[in-house]
Amino acid sequence: MRSLFFAFALLTSTILLGGTFTIHVTARGFGDDVVSLYRYSDLFTLRTELITRGILDNTGKATLEGEAEGTLKVQLRIGERFADLYVRPGSVLNVAPFDLGGARSLNGTTRMGLDFTGIDPMDVNALTTDVNERIDAFIAEDLATDEAAGMQVLDIQRKAGSTKSDTAARPATLFVTPVLSKAKVDSFALKLRSFYKDVNDPWFAHYLDYGIAGLYVGPRMHERELFEAFVKDKPVLYDDPEYIRLTRNLFTDGLEQLHRYKGDSLRMLATTGDANTLRELFQRNDFLRTNDRLAELVMIDQLYLNHKNRLVPAPDAEKIIADVAQRSTFSEHRTIATNILWDLTLMRVGSTLPAMRLEDERGQAVLTSVLFSGPVCVAFTAGWCTYCASEIGSAIKLADEYKGVVKVVVIGLDRTMEEFNAARKSMPTSEHVTWVHAVAEQQLREDIRLKSLPAFYLLNDSVIARSPAPLPSKGLGELFFKAKAEAEKGQRMKVWDE
Repeated sequence: MRSLFFAFALLTSTILLGGTFTIHVTARGFGDDVVSLYRYSDLFTLRTELITRGILDNTGKATLEGEAEGTLKVQLRIGERFADLYVRPGSVLNVAPFDLGGARSLNGTTRMGLDFTGIDPMDVNALTTDVNERIDAFIAEDLATDEAAGMQVLDIQRKAGSTKSDTAARPATLFVTPVLSKAKVDSFALKLRSFYKDVNDPWFAHYLDYGIAGLYVGPRMHERELFEAFVKDKPVLYDDPEYIRLTRNLFTDGLEQLHRYKGDSLRMLATTGDANTLRELFQRNDFLRTNDRLAELVMIDQLYLNHKNRLVPAPDAEKIIADVAQRSTFSEHRTIATNILWDLTLMRVGSTLPAMRLEDERGQAVLTSVLFSGPVCVAFTAGWCTYCASEIGSAIKLADEYKGVVKVVVIGLDRTMEEFNAARKSMPTSEHVTWVHAVAEQQLREDIRLKSLPAFYLLNDSVIARSPAPLPSKGLGELFFKAKAEAEKGQRMKVWDE
């Protein structure tokens, strides 16, 4: 018997080109008064762009509005907590964030849950959450093969508090398991499609398809069958995280294969900086032979994902990506390539430290032009980061040992000035260390793509010289010693450039 989920009127979908959406937020007990909404510029780099901010009133409520085209994935943030959801033109959502009780991540962020009040069961958030819970339940219950077990186990998952708006938080290899047999997945897929057959929503239809496709990924997957069933002659879906997951799995070793078997051609074509010629090399793959759009997308994504592996020298890879950003005939690829370059070159040696708003322990604004003059070691930390205390303590000892040679600036990413000062006072005092607080710590983390704490950087007059610098426990002292040696020779210290 079908769930009451379908007792409501069926959704008649139309192509929504653009319009306004509204999110009413009710957040109590978070200890913050600012709520922010970001859009994902693309679902490959996950670069976020601020849409709007609101202030929670004394009842914990705020209203956020923005513009959307089609189905847009957005991120809601309150302090260090965040959650993803979808909006469309005309969406009016009532959400109540709640703490999931999870540990804070290394970059200071924590996922929160969202309760949707009075949500239309045909809303994209309701649909994606429902299907993700059913897929998760199917996996968790060791591939239940009958409708009762496969669907009823959903109640178990819901009681456990599992709510997901999409599966982007899962590792890319989640479905790589030898337990998932094709026969059982086929049976489950048939039931799942039957369950949602009356939902007339094109976006959700392909989201469902690619969510199912992910279940076939694993050691026993037949790549050609998967490609022909879900990718061949199908449109490239830039707004579907499940499509992106599947294509990344299908082409996960694309660049490695070229490096192994066509290494000379790969190196030669990469040095030209011509994206079209390198794309043609990728199209030696049968799956990409006749699809220029998909081939170019796979190419830049593979160069991005393998940037640290040096299968293609970084300067050459970046020239190819820059060529796509400037000349691609596909507008989506120009955006993605631009974001890739931003991600790869941000905080690079030789670049200038991004602008940031800083204040001293009394809340007075600090001029970064003065703060970052000469050789400077910048350390990012926060009071909640227990591991940071040891490294910051060692940095303070280095500041005292090499006084007058290298300035040490500690930037606290604590939520409030009170928390910042408490963290500062818990550390050893030193007249050779300057402590400052980031006014907008959330934005600063985004601006410098800070992924973990503590983080150390070395500067020469605001110009980045080591990014990141080694931790004090991993050799930072050796660089301070070199700086001192240069100072004793009477030379202006620019000894950290890589």
